[in-house]
Amino acid sequence: MKKIIFILLCVFTFSATLFAQQNTSDDPIGKAFFSPELVMQNQQAIGLTETQRASIQKEMQSAQSEFMTLQWDMQKESEKLKALVEKDNPAEAEVTAQLDRLLSLENKVKHRQITLLVRIKNSLTAGQQAKLRKIIK
Repeated sequence: MKKIIFILLCVFTFSATLFAQQNTSDDPIGKAFFSPELVMQNQQAIGLTETQRASIQKEMQSAQSEFMTLQWDMQKESEKLKALVEKDNPAEAEVTAQLDRLLSLENKVKHRQITLLVRIKNSLTAGQQAKLRKIIK
């Protein structure tokens, strides 16, 4: 029971940090992308156009809306899982089915996070990406 709760905490922590991560040496996928915060903090330095800025803002607003909905759904499913595992004799099938529902939502969050990062990267020119890489180092 404690293992399941520990695993869930690890999963939630990973999910929260994936989006916040910037290019770190131990995150090969993160190194390929630029966080929205990094782009916005350096928009003048990289010569971000108004069109690019508007596109990134639109993507961020869309993602935030989806993240909020998913966060509420994850909280609901997490509460259900918690209630199941707190029973004296939790039914394994019920717990694993509920865990599958929770992990499915977690997967949707990660999918949306990567989609957002790909769209941000694709909105930047090769020159802008090179400038951001220099800023990171």
